[in-house]
Amino acid sequence: MKNNIIILGGGQAAIYAAREVRKNDTDSNIKILSEENLLPYERPPLSKDFLLNKKNEDDLYFHSSDVLKNENIDFENVLINKVDFENKKLFTKNDDVYSYNSLLISTGSENKKLSLDKNLNDDIYYLRNLEEAKTIKEKISNKNKITIIGGGFIGLEIASSISQLKKKVTVIEIGNQLMGRIIPKQIADLVQKTHIEHGNDIILNKQIEKISKKNDIYEILLNDNSLIETEFIIAGIGSTPSIKLFENTNLKLDNGIVTNQYCETSIKDVYAAGDVSNFYHPLYERNIRLESYQHAQNHGICAGKNIAGVKTEYSSVPWMWSDQFNLNLQLTGICDDYDEMVERGNNINNGVIYFFLKNKIIKGACGLGIVGKVGRDIRITSKLSEKNTIVDTQILSDETQKLNKLIQK
Repeated sequence: MKNNIIILGGGQAAIYAAREVRKNDTDSNIKILSEENLLPYERPPLSKDFLLNKKNEDDLYFHSSDVLKNENIDFENVLINKVDFENKKLFTKNDDVYSYNSLLISTGSENKKLSLDKNLNDDIYYLRNLEEAKTIKEKISNKNKITIIGGGFIGLEIASSISQLKKKVTVIEIGNQLMGRIIPKQIADLVQKTHIEHGNDIILNKQIEKISKKNDIYEILLNDNSLIETEFIIAGIGSTPSIKLFENTNLKLDNGIVTNQYCETSIKDVYAAGDVSNFYHPLYERNIRLESYQHAQNHGICAGKNIAGVKTEYSSVPWMWSDQFNLNLQLTGICDDYDEMVERGNNINNGVIYFFLKNKIIKGACGLGIVGKVGRDIRITSKLSEKNTIVDTQILSDETQKLNKLIQK
């Protein structure tokens, strides 16, 4: 009997894991089970180039069906609604059964929803997948005033794209700065300034009391009694790992599925990768849950290796980016565990980077600049962080000195 490897979820982590398993295991059956009736596709362009009509649907797919066929990887559009870990079986609502020897869970994450009058649930739009992106693109084509609730990465990327389509955009953020959880205020303020310069209204530190609809216009009442009129509402208020299927099982859950550095869960032969995994990171000696393009890819590859019996530790330094207007924001490492912050540069035309250090070792960095200005230094920073290099903060802060001086030979 051949080994059955099932991958639950059809996103980026899934496709990279499947192909990595196949590289190391030519015999086992590999099957991807996806809720979406679409081959795995890139999600970052949905809020940017896809909305701006710079990319179409065909540009988004990682691989064609021919690639999967040539590598003998099966892909099925199916909804699993019950898991039996003890007997290694998955069930659909029609009681179709899928048996596995090894299971990878890569179910990703899902949007948090606004708590509103139930009658308005269908009037608020969210962006997580291709169908939602298509809907938003079609709906906004004849709208002029659009409001985005949430000033995080996704909300600001959508705001940037819609603004470039010559629409009037208002962003409402409950916190006292944009991208508040992980971005230095100095950089958040520069991003805010850029949005305002392009005509977007940014409202900070305000809560929504009520949303009502009159004919085709929505009225948003804020907690300072101000009223915003808008034709269309998009919410981007964060996400949660997609773990409902596993809540009444023995699988260990805590802000996602808890895994070790080998993508292994608390149950033998069950692995998790990507957004859904709260994984142990050996470099930071703690568990982390990440939602980023690079992480989904690299974590999927690591899971694939381990499923195929190639013991591999996942220790990639986190990295993510956001493109808004002509700006590129990049983040590496972790920026919440530091005893010193060092600034490099003071002009986004040349790039501004903030480094977060602990005991003279870079734990993370966040940079912002015109596209192409901060990428190289952020890559060097990742290498310094990965090697736990003790750095000279004077070189860090002096933009006339190249950071590769800090790399130990």
